Amino acid sequence: MIPSRSVRKRFLACAFLLAGLWLALGARIAMLGDTQGNASVHAQVAALIAAQNPQIAFHLGDLTSKGSKQSHYDSFFQTAAPLTSVCPLYPARGNHDRSLELWLANFPTMGGSSYYAVEHDSLLFLVLDSNLDLTPGSEQDAWLRRQLASEPSLPRLVILHRPIFSGGYHGGDEDLQLLLPALFADSGVVAVFSGHDHNYERSEYRGVSYFVSGGAGGLIRPGFSCNPYSQVFANTRNYLILDRQGRSLLCTAYDLDGQVLDSVLLPLP
Repeated sequence: MIPSRSVRKRFLACAFLLAGLWLALGARIAMLGDTQGNASVHAQVAALIAAQNPQIAFHLGDLTSKGSKQSHYDSFFQTAAPLTSVCPLYPARGNHDRSLELWLANFPTMGGSSYYAVEHDSLLFLVLDSNLDLTPGSEQDAWLRRQLASEPSLPRLVILHRPIFSGGYHGGDEDLQLLLPALFADSGVVAVFSGHDHNYERSEYRGVSYFVSGGAGGLIRPGFSCNPYSQVFANTRNYLILDRQGRSLLCTAYDLDGQVLDSVLLPLP
């Protein structure tokens, strides 16, 4: 039986309403960094993030304190279980995750590479390995440029452990500052997420937001590096929740007491 015109209209109205609600709600994405084998803080962060029910999570590097034994990763996965039982976790390799061979063995779904791409909710996440060569002509640089040139309709978010801009203990990576910001600004990158410095910070440069969220376990250190692009700095443990809201991305940083450290709405191209 062919549905009546009124039934078809109601069906279409419901379909458009559901599509609109999905677009309005969108995905929830979590970010954390620098757990560094501190199981007590890591467990607290994992539980706090899991309670927010993200669909996907990214670790910004330094999963372990040394990354030289399988037992380091066994401990990491055991502590991260409340979060990984809720959603998949995609990591960037940090400087403390020393053994590349061991890192790849523990994350076989990355296709045998420590830099890779993840598409989720029409967002393209490009996860880089800041321990490896990123200079022009390098293998990773060529891969990055191919990814930035592909699928132009997808907003890009870049993840790497070492921050390009930072007012924290380590400061921004001067070599990366020469290589990446101009490329990102010209390639539709919306935001860059890093760890390494054990604090929260947001910087703005040439229309791109740069986040540091390295507060999930590593020793809290004072920030004293010069960062002229810094907008918000908080010397405390933290994590990030990103909510897709149609053509915008709401990025909210929380401390471990649930207080909002920063919240910014990023337009998506």
